[in-house]
Amino acid sequence: MRSRISKVFHLAEASNLPSILEHGLMSTKRLLDLARVPDADQADRLRSHRPDNERLSGSVMIRDQKPMPPSALERALEDGLTPGDWYAHLNDFVFFWLDVNRMERQRRACGDRPQVLLTFDAASLLDQFGTDAFVSPINSGNARRKPARRGLSTLMPYSTWLLNGWPAGTRHRPPVELLFRSTIPVEAPYLMEMRDL
Repeated sequence: MRSRISKVFHLAEASNLPSILEHGLMSTKRLLDLARVPDADQADRLRSHRPDNERLSGSVMIRDQKPMPPSALERALEDGLTPGDWYAHLNDFVFFWLDVNRMERQRRACGDRPQVLLTFDAASLLDQFGTDAFVSPINSGNARRKPARRGLSTLMPYSTWLLNGWPAGTRHRPPVELLFRSTIPVEAPYLMEMRDL
C-alpha cells in the first residue's frame, strides 16, 4: 500500500517508556487489558470522560481528555452518537500526529511532565498495519472553542481515503491524525527516532 504520508509523531509520557518498549504503543482499551482491569470496570471507563491522567501501574499512565468534556463534545456529535460512544470509539486507537506544530501544542499542554517524542516511518507502518489504519481530518480528541462536527465517518479507513479522499471532495487535504487499531511496535523498521522533550 503506497503512502502519501512520510513520517508521523507520537508523544508519550516518559514514565510510560518501559512499558512502551516492552509492549509497543497500545490503545487505552488494550492498556486496560494489560493492567488486568476487570471487564465490568473497563466498559464504564472506556465510555467515561477522563478529566485527569490515570495511572494504571508504575509504567502505564493514560492521558486525560480535558479538551473534550461531555458538554462540549455533545454539541459536536452527529449520527446519534453520545459522548460515551465517542470516548469508547477513540479509546480503541493509537494516535499519531502528521504535523510537528500540533505535536508541539500537545507538548505544551503536558506542562512540566517529561515527555518522549517517537518519530515513525509512516510507509513502514502502513505496509505492515495498513488494514488497521485510519485517518482523521480533525483533531478527534478536542471539542473546545468551535469544535468540528464528528460522527461515524470521521475516522476513515486509510485505504478509502487514498482512493476517494474526504467526503467533501477535498481529496488532497492531508489528514490531521493517523490512527491504528493495532499495537504498534517501537522498533526498526518502524521507529526512526526517539528523543526526550
